[in-house]
Amino acid sequence: MDIANLLERLPLFASFSDAARRRLAERSLVRAYGTGHVLFSTGEPCRGLYVVVSGRVRIYRTSPSGREQVLHVEGPGRPVAELPLIDGGVYPASAITEVESQLAFIPRHEFEALYRESPDVADAIIRELGKRLRHLVHVTETLAFRDVAARLASFLAQYAEEHGVPTPDGVEIALDRTREELSQELGTARESVSRALKQLTEKGVIEPLARRRMRIPDVAKLRTLGRPGERARYE
Repeated sequence: MDIANLLERLPLFASFSDAARRRLAERSLVRAYGTGHVLFSTGEPCRGLYVVVSGRVRIYRTSPSGREQVLHVEGPGRPVAELPLIDGGVYPASAITEVESQLAFIPRHEFEALYRESPDVADAIIRELGKRLRHLVHVTETLAFRDVAARLASFLAQYAEEHGVPTPDGVEIALDRTREELSQELGTARESVSRALKQLTEKGVIEPLARRRMRIPDVAKLRTLGRPGERARYE
């Protein structure tokens, strides 16, 4: 497996020099994990950086009452746990594999040695952390100001733009998440996701085709329904 090539495709490492990426690749480990494997838990010391080669990893926080809030889900080519790698703190959230996955692991001390020696590497890290902060602001805004149907509309619109297949009648998608996983990612209950899917179907912005497959006639309209102040009233 060409880990250096994998790192080159990641925004965090794209601007690194070839020599820097090769150095990290030579010190990386690749390992397969089964479904439901906990990579790390909130509060644990950071051991290093994971990069998803294949599969899917869920990053989440758990409230004292046991409710889980998904912060983001990372797929192939995405890094996991950049923040504690940089600031020296503990893991601020937990991570678990949602399906059988293969991950590359870069030890923390190897990464720290590299960015301390290279200003270009440090600059690239700062820019990537800025992007992640914007994402977390978006997550907070979504949970605070959008109802479940609006959150789902926004999620499906983004999913269609990233994974959808254009057709003469719109865009078709095949979700890689169950309704339970969707509910965790949207910060709600499974039953609420089911009701939201029904509401969006009744409004004609999604058309169920088969299990986890649907057609979206107008992605732009669906995205509009997910915007605060512009969304239609579903209740």
